[in-house]
Formats: sequence, C-alpha cells, structure tokens
Amino acid sequence: MIECPACSNQEFVGTLYCGECGTRLVHTSPLKGVVATREAVAQGVFGDVPHPDTVELQSGVLLGLRVLGTDEILPLIGRENYTLGRSGEGQAVIPDIDLSQYSAFESGVSRIHSEIRLTEEYVAVVDLDSANGTLVNNARLDPQKATPVHHGDIIQLGQLRLQLISRYH
Repeated sequence: MIECPACSNQEFVGTLYCGECGTRLVHTSPLKGVVATREAVAQGVFGDVPHPDTVELQSGVLLGLRVLGTDEILPLIGRENYTLGRSGEGQAVIPDIDLSQYSAFESGVSRIHSEIRLTEEYVAVVDLDSANGTLVNNARLDPQKATPVHHGDIIQLGQLRLQLISRYH
C-alpha cells in the first residue's frame, strides 16, 4: 500500500490518483531528492544540459517553464514528474501545474494535458491524449510517447506556449 501525501489515504501500489482527494500519487525513484541539486546536473544526471546565457532563475532552481508572453517562470524542482493542464470547477483531479491563470481554457489546454518527466538520462514531455495536442518546437508529439526536451525548447499545449529553462553550474 502507498499513502497519499495530501490526505494520508491508503491506496494500492501503482495507483495514479488518490481515490479520496484526487491528488496525483508520485512514486519514488532513484532521482528522489536529487532533482533539485546542482551537483546532480554537474554529475550528468540530466545528460548534457545547455547553459542558458540570459536567464536567471531563483537560487537553487535548475528547471523551469517560462510562460511565453509573460515574465513568469514556473519552477520544476523536487519531483520526478509534473502534470500540466488547467483546473475546472468541480474537477476532482487537478494538474500539478495549473495553467488556468494564463488563459489555458481559451488556448485549448486540456484539464490533464501533458506531463514533464525527469529521468536519469533526460527531461521529457509526454502528451496525455489531450484534445488539442502537444508540440515541441512546432513538431506534434505522439500521445503517450516521451519526447526529450532541452533548454530553450518551446512546448506548446493547444495554443499556450511554454519554454523549457534549465541552469547548471
């Protein structure tokens, strides 16, 4: 059994969402506790990540998503995966990164649209069978297939555009 981090409900191993509160259940992996350390990047945990020349993220943040058209950068630290989407009224399951405040509904972002995955080899994006698709650098992704992304890549959910930002040094 595994325990929901939000409500302590017990669920069977392999369950993706808590049946009680809808929280996404994150399973541990070899990256647990490593994702947010600069040493992990220096040791090549994320592969060869280019150094951004003009982006300064808040101290300690290695990965983030810049919402294009705004000055906002959404940090990606402390976990191995993040669902991206928008929340809706009465929705039991909400995405880890809620893009509602960026006109996600009007831009065609699904409620659970895509996922960012951090592995030992790479950072990847996965389209979760969204209604309007996910693109990386204008190339449409096949649903449920992990596609590696790198610093500066543009990830498009419907019409909402995000840019992957990474820093290592």
